[in-house]
Amino acid sequence: MKKLVYLLLSIPVFVLGQSTDQNWVKVKTYKQPTSTPITTPTIEQATTQVNYYDGLGRPIQQVAHGQSNTGKDIVTHIEYDAFGRQIKEFLPYVNQSASLNYNSSANNDVLNFYNSSNYENTANPFSEKLLEASPLDKVLKQAAPGNPWALGSGKEIKFDYQTNTSNEVKFYKVTLTWNASHNIYNIALNEIGYYAPNELYKTITYDENSPGGTSKLGRTEEFKDKEGKVVLKRTFNNNDPHESYYVYDVYGNLTYVIPPAVDTNDHIDQTKLDNMCYQYKYDQRNRLIEKKLPGKQWEYIVYDKLDRVVATGPAYNPWGGGDSKKGWMITKYDVFNRPVYTGWYSGAVASSADRNTMQNNYSSSTVLSESKATSNVTLDAVAIKYTNTVFPTNLKLLTVNYYDNYDYPNAPSIPAQIEGQTTTTTGLKGLATGSWVRVLDNASSTTNELSYTLYDTRLRPIRVYTKNYLGGYTQVNTKLDWAGKTEYTVTEHKRTTSGLGVIVKDIFEYTAQDRLLKHTQEINSSSGQLISSNSYDELGQLVSKKVGGEDITASTSLQKVDYKYNIRGWLKEINDATNLTPSANEEDLFAFKINYNQLEQGSTGQALFNGNIAETLWRSYSDDIKRKYEYNYDHLNRLLQANYSKPDASTNINNYKEWLSYDKNGNIADIIRTGNVDLVSGNVENIIDELHFTYDTNNKNLLLKVDDTSNSPQGFKDNYNSSGDDYTYDANGNMISDNNKEIRTIVYNHLNLPTEIIFSGTTNGTIYYLYNAVGQKINKLVEDEFQNETLTDYLSGFHYENGVLQFFPHAEGYVKVTGNVGRNGQIQFYFFNYVFNYTDHLGNIRLSYAQDPSNINVLKILEENHYYPFGLKHKNYNVDQLNFEEFPETGVEIVPTDNPMYKYKYQGQERQDDLGLNWDSFKWRNYDYAIGRFMSIDPLAMDYTYNSPYAFQENKMGMGRELEGLELAPFEIFIEESVIIEPFYYEPNLQPLPFEPVIEIPTAFEYEVEPVLIDCYLDPSIIEKNRIKDNSNEATSGQEVNSEKHIDNSSQNSKTGQGRGSNNRTPDDEAVGDHTVRDSKGHTTYKENPNNPNKNSKGKGFETEKRVDYEGASHKNKNGENVPTPHVHEGKNVRPAIPGKDMPKKNN
Repeated sequence: MKKLVYLLLSIPVFVLGQSTDQNWVKVKTYKQPTSTPITTPTIEQATTQVNYYDGLGRPIQQVAHGQSNTGKDIVTHIEYDAFGRQIKEFLPYVNQSASLNYNSSANNDVLNFYNSSNYENTANPFSEKLLEASPLDKVLKQAAPGNPWALGSGKEIKFDYQTNTSNEVKFYKVTLTWNASHNIYNIALNEIGYYAPNELYKTITYDENSPGGTSKLGRTEEFKDKEGKVVLKRTFNNNDPHESYYVYDVYGNLTYVIPPAVDTNDHIDQTKLDNMCYQYKYDQRNRLIEKKLPGKQWEYIVYDKLDRVVATGPAYNPWGGGDSKKGWMITKYDVFNRPVYTGWYSGAVASSADRNTMQNNYSSSTVLSESKATSNVTLDAVAIKYTNTVFPTNLKLLTVNYYDNYDYPNAPSIPAQIEGQTTTTTGLKGLATGSWVRVLDNASSTTNELSYTLYDTRLRPIRVYTKNYLGGYTQVNTKLDWAGKTEYTVTEHKRTTSGLGVIVKDIFEYTAQDRLLKHTQEINSSSGQLISSNSYDELGQLVSKKVGGEDITASTSLQKVDYKYNIRGWLKEINDATNLTPSANEEDLFAFKINYNQLEQGSTGQALFNGNIAETLWRSYSDDIKRKYEYNYDHLNRLLQANYSKPDASTNINNYKEWLSYDKNGNIADIIRTGNVDLVSGNVENIIDELHFTYDTNNKNLLLKVDDTSNSPQGFKDNYNSSGDDYTYDANGNMISDNNKEIRTIVYNHLNLPTEIIFSGTTNGTIYYLYNAVGQKINKLVEDEFQNETLTDYLSGFHYENGVLQFFPHAEGYVKVTGNVGRNGQIQFYFFNYVFNYTDHLGNIRLSYAQDPSNINVLKILEENHYYPFGLKHKNYNVDQLNFEEFPETGVEIVPTDNPMYKYKYQGQERQDDLGLNWDSFKWRNYDYAIGRFMSIDPLAMDYTYNSPYAFQENKMGMGRELEGLELAPFEIFIEESVIIEPFYYEPNLQPLPFEPVIEIPTAFEYEVEPVLIDCYLDPSIIEKNRIKDNSNEATSGQEVNSEKHIDNSSQNSKTGQGRGSNNRTPDDEAVGDHTVRDSKGHTTYKENPNNPNKNSKGKGFETEKRVDYEGASHKNKNGENVPTPHVHEGKNVRPAIPGKDMPKKNN
């Protein structure tokens, strides 16, 4: 609710924090409710930031009030060179006060702050650019903060700008042939020769490890044509070029991508194109309608008249069947372009003709969208609250989404309050309220998961409920404070309606700066458990956390975990690997160290400056031995060698090593491993794997066979020594048999996830996986050769085996559940046993520990896991495995086990070792860690065309970790972006919801909106020119719109970053028609746009993600009547533009 407060002041009144000799803008984000603006709020009341500007309107200093850990101001200094360019970007530093005043000595203060041992005595706490001496200001060098990366050190990122030379870049053209019967442009690749000299812009980039100049080390060359399209990207490995060519048709559409593994010195025939290249075909409206990825069948895309993707195929039957059962995935939308339901349609999908038939069905349709029905409609034996009028009407329903209200089948009864927060059923326009997701047990079953979300009166989600396929449920209630931080959550869970329930309450406390301070947990109203208690340095970086124990005040804990970082924020240490007993009262169970550019004394490795990890060291309490890996990479940052050692041993230990080689696409060619022996000293090298990979002659990404010449039973198991192939694949590139593991058949569903794995040979049995329609695994049934069955349920993170709850996660580990069994053989009640995990930078679970129930003063290590870089587990040291078990006579004890139930290990993913499968299950693909390779094509392969679609995290093991089986993600995003590291735990929402800020100018008026308030101060000599004159002012033709005026409509455009209200988006060259928009405040803005003959191009329009128009279509008013351009939108109405008012007069 907005409140307008007029201040009857004739002169400015300035309060603490507004330096009167500077221009400033102060932003106050309230964290507590207030009816009037607070002049000087405390940091508990509001978050306050002041931005200072020079006379040219450039920012010169940012002050975050009280945001250091001890409540001091955090200041960011901004400076410009003599030409007005910002060539240095300073790190923030902590001021010695909390006044919010402008600090004129910030330049010296930031240098002094970082010139200390806490920050590696850094003399350059800023990134810095060396610019070309020309008006183009091209960057020649980019230096990062930190002494090793300082400008002039040679460890900068370096740039060079050239043009192509003779015979340097191949010239490919696309011949388009219109196929009228299929409404598609057929494509053909023409090899013309080479680009003429100076036809292409060439940008050379050298990474921090490269000396630059003529060196090929760390060098990337990118060639662009005069339209800015990338034609070639070239990298080098040992001077050998790896080239990716991008070929466009005459309309500028990307048509071919030729990856590095294709030899461009030879003729590229259709066989090479079909097996190794990316191919894209378009229709006459430049819409992508067919694509072919390497090793995968042609895929087809169908659009409706509104250019929405409505059908894609071929899609396997969701209930299995593979290549023999294909159809279309269908999406239906409402008039707001929201997907309302999806399904599978069994229409023909084998050719361009089949696609064209589907396209004609949509193109001839007069009904484009579904709408909310007045009563339930039955579709595929399921009651839904939508019409079923858009083609096709006979699909197999998979998902249904509901918005705006709770008018749908089996909708919830809305309680008046949830955790003391008033709920609402109004004002929900645009919000998701419920969903129905089919469980894919069989095609005739309508088993489903029904979910809904409830909101408070400020439209914040406060309850998420999911009914599982067994009839039970998981419900999460969230208590939010006024600013939107989570105070606590209450999770209620039942497997079935009659089963035992679990109630978990997670309680969160924060610092005054809104950083998570403490997390405690209660289960079924227990006394509570400390999950973590965090400590931060002055800049807000996590430096330690206390973990575990029943002392929820955190005075004591089971472990204290310390963290150290370098000046660039890269993690360096988890505890101290040189000493597990840092103090008399502290004993660490595990320590881990990462070296980048600074190596251990006596190391034979190479210091690395580009973010690659040079060394890792670790030590555990089990044997108190320090161990180390040194890593070597090729010039493309792919791991070549991991050398294992014990730094404190008298001689080198040549075990647990891993050597690799690759082809140009990143497919592994060879792996050599040593291991299985962990001597105290001695130079013994025990080779356990000597693997050679054989690929298909035409499709060089397709692995056919792995031969192991080591004759060792450890590591990879080469159980198929016939001359035939080890692996076969379906038409989607999914592996469907593995002779080494005696896997005879794998069946996949519409998401290319395995539903059935059949073993035949010395191991007989079958593994069945059950998913819901969006790919979430619901259960796994393992049937061995004796028909013994083991059923695992995955229910919102709660894991059951044969109907008995085994464990569920918490933020620092998991809760192992043991139960008291009554005389009827049923669990009568649960015992909850907390287990905590140490994880490394990759999310690998290295050590799990718990309090001993027999002696709570003793910690027991339940399991250790240490890995080769690609995920194979080390054997024969620290291999003890313990687990909690319930005994009638003695109660709960920790005892040895050979099959621990908790199998989340490498990168936090579940290790599937049933029947010798030995995969790690990422969300979207399965990974064979013995050969370092996925079993299916990457769903994001189109984004990584330079790399094999089967490669595991691009083989760049020192630069990040695999994200959901989709792509390599840098380490920092798992911290900065709150990406979930635990496999099934969801952190609370720690960010306040966005609110519309407005302007407050003390000399004119104050205008407040909860919870953001912006104060401005401009020097009196310019204030009359810039301040807002009147709140009802409207921009008309030729009038400049004050950008501050439109901050109140600040929904950001994803591409321009501009608010809706300003409508200040530059039209695309191919957009059609002039446009005027009147926003909800009455502001009107106009953009002239000349018509372009190519007005039917795909996706062209104003710089938004939606099309503005398509050929032959007119804009309409609410009555469906055509409105010519130019025209004006006013709320829900559309009217012709008025010359002289809505349009510049020159357009009259």
